[in-house]
Parts: sequence; structure tokens; C-alpha cells
Amino acid sequence: MTEHSCACGYKASSLEDLTDHLGEMLVPDDGTAPDGQVHDEAPRDEPRIGGVVECLCGFTGTASELDTHLLNALVPGDGTGRDGNIHFANQDAAGTGRG
Repeated sequence: MTEHSCACGYKASSLEDLTDHLGEMLVPDDGTAPDGQVHDEAPRDEPRIGGVVECLCGFTGTASELDTHLLNALVPGDGTGRDGNIHFANQDAAGTGRG
């Protein structure tokens, strides 16, 4: 079983849970990136073909790709979260993460 954990000690039940944790700890409530551009999932009037979602900045991709885009655009370079702790995905068996 692959372990998904954060540098802060949070043990996630899945990769999606870890992504949610990182978003909650690192992404500003107003979705404003350090460069001043707003990033958030664009509202949809109707379902997108093939599960494609869009960011307010114009980025399009799958829900997973959008999650990665949002974290890359909005997370502070030093990984310091709103709680003052450092947050990043620890190395796991799949070889992903910063750790």
C-alpha cells in the first residue's frame, strides 16, 4: 500500500485526500496567486465533454490536472501554509512528492 502523507505529519487515506489537504492548507481563500491572477474552477452551465474542467485563468484539463494546476499556481514557494506549518507531499512508493 502506498502511503500518502504531508510534511506536517498529516496521513492521507488517498492521493485525492492528500491533494485536498494541501489545497486546504496552502491555497488562499480568494484564489489569488502571488502574481495577482485568480485561479479557481470556472463555473459550468452544462457538463463538459470528456470530464474537461476549466480554471478562471483559461487553463483546461481533467479534474486531477486542474488540482495540480491550482496547487502549482497558488502554493507559496516555501510551502508555508495558512497555519504557519510547512506542507508538501512526502516521498511515497510511487516516487512522487518533494520529500
